[in-house]
Amino acid sequence: MEALKKFDMDELLKRQAMLDKKFDEKKTLRKRTNVRILIAYFAELGELTQELKSEWNYWKNSTKGIDKRRVLEELSDCLHFYLSYFDDSEFWKIGIRNLQEYMKNIKSLEQAIYILSKIDHIPAYEIFCAMIKISNYVGATEEEFLQVHHEKWLKNMNERTKEEY
Repeated sequence: MEALKKFDMDELLKRQAMLDKKFDEKKTLRKRTNVRILIAYFAELGELTQELKSEWNYWKNSTKGIDKRRVLEELSDCLHFYLSYFDDSEFWKIGIRNLQEYMKNIKSLEQAIYILSKIDHIPAYEIFCAMIKISNYVGATEEEFLQVHHEKWLKNMNERTKEEY
């Protein structure tokens, strides 16, 4: 299986379902639940926010610059847990045709991060647009983000689903 070149929500959801199934089959201390998925999503959102700190932190003059790769990896982790949380592909299709229009409504990086924090209160396509906005903000193309996401998916499928992880 190779990396997607364009966002294909059905394929992303299919791949996430494969990964979730593998994790569900792994012997672990705790079972996967929606609450635990949400907690994991917010943990990853925190890591993403830290990677972008130089762009939103108003009280500090000395923050490290953006590491594009790290931002894309953390954003990918958010996407993994988001896909796991919302497994109904029809939910994604609501408004998916008008992504570029919704993208225009997200005026800043800070607004995109805020939207990601509203996971249960905002339609999926808006969350998706916020992720694209952040990816674009750090200078990544759609294909670059999907390549990083694919690499993380492969790592999860081949390493993190093993018993010893």
